[in-house]
Amino acid sequence: MSIDRRHPTDAERATAARPTVVALMHSLEHRDPAGLAALLRDDAVWLSGEGTLAGDAAATRARRYFADDRGRLWADPQQHGAHAVLRWSDTNLGGVGALVVEIRGDRVVLVCEVP
Repeated sequence: MSIDRRHPTDAERATAARPTVVALMHSLEHRDPAGLAALLRDDAVWLSGEGTLAGDAAATRARRYFADDRGRLWADPQQHGAHAVLRWSDTNLGGVGALVVEIRGDRVVLVCEVP
C-alpha cells in the first residue's frame, strides 16, 4: 500500500475547512460565545487591537468578542483553501470589520480581527 505524500490542493483544503467555516458563521450570527471559543484549537492565536493572544487568552477573547456587538450583520464568507474572511457591518454603530481565520483539521488556529 502506498502513502499519498502530496500536499492537498486549495480545493481539498476548502472542502475540509468548510464545515468549520459554517460552524463559525453559526456561532457569529447567533452570538454564541461558547460556540465560538469551542472552535478554537488549544494553541490558537487571536490577533486584535489588544495584541497577540494565544491559547486560553485567545479563547477568552473569543468569548468576549460579542461585548462590542450591537447588531452585526454577517456577509457570506469568502474562503480560499483553509483561510476565510468573515465580514460584518454594524448598522447601529455604522462600522465594518472582519475576522480573517485559518483552519487546520476541524479547528481554528488563527483569528485576525480587522479593526
